[in-house]
Order: sequence, then structure tokens, then C-alpha cells
Amino acid sequence: DAIVFPSDLGEASLKIIGVTAEDDGIYTCVAANDMGSVSSSASLRVLGPGSDGIMVIWKDNFDSLYSEVAELGRGRFSVVKKCDQKGTKRAVATKFVNKKLMKRDQVTHELGVMQNLQHPQLIGLLDTFETSTSYILVLEMCVDSNV
Repeated sequence: DAIVFPSDLGEASLKIIGVTAEDDGIYTCVAANDMGSVSSSASLRVLGPGSDGIMVIWKDNFDSLYSEVAELGRGRFSVVKKCDQKGTKRAVATKFVNKKLMKRDQVTHELGVMQNLQHPQLIGLLDTFETSTSYILVLEMCVDSNV
């Protein structure tokens, strides 16, 4: 099953529900109107539930969707960068977790904690990507209301 979420910015998000490891593959979305059409492809990597039962969809097309703006901070295992979503220019925080320093199960556990702690005053997880060197968590940008 899939749900399309249109936005006021003229874009739409597609959420695929109930995926399984058999849904791995390359998916192509096509948008068409009277003026023509455009398509975009993405590879979905669907892993079975981890040791803690959490299912994560790792995509591989981060660079085609986001552009880096600035580094926000760095820690022992990861670097957090401000990125803009291409097209909409929506600012997001992206956490690049070094694959050499953290295992997939550790990152999946962090994602599970984030999913269980959903609250309007906590940043939310927007998407997950994987490159040859990093796991990338796309997060809402935290806005300081005191500024």
C-alpha cells in the first residue's frame, strides 16, 4: 500500500506502507501533466526487522534530494549538517553516522527510540539513507523560539 501526501509547495511525498524485505528494488516515480512529464528513481533497501524488531528502509539517493549547507556539529560517531531539500529549499538537519564506528543495529536502535518518543517539542525523523561510508538520518531542523 502507498499513501501520497501533497503539500502546498507543489510537491508530494509518497509513503509506502507495510514493506517487507522482498520489496527491495529500484522504484521510479513519474509526474505528468499536459506540458510533459518528469521522472525520478530511487533504490529502496528494505531490511528485515533488526534484533529489536524495528524495520528501517535505507534509501541510496541522498545526494539527488539534498544539498549540504553547513556543518552544525560533530561528535565521536557522527557529524550533523544543515542541508536544504532540493526544489523546496526546506532546511533539515542531517546526521551522518560513520559506518566504521557504529554498526547498523546501533543506528536502528536509535531510530526505534526516536519513533517511540514522538512529541511536538521533539525533533522528528524524516527519512533514512545509506551510502558506502555513512548512515544518514534526516531530521527536522530545530528552531530556537527565543530568537
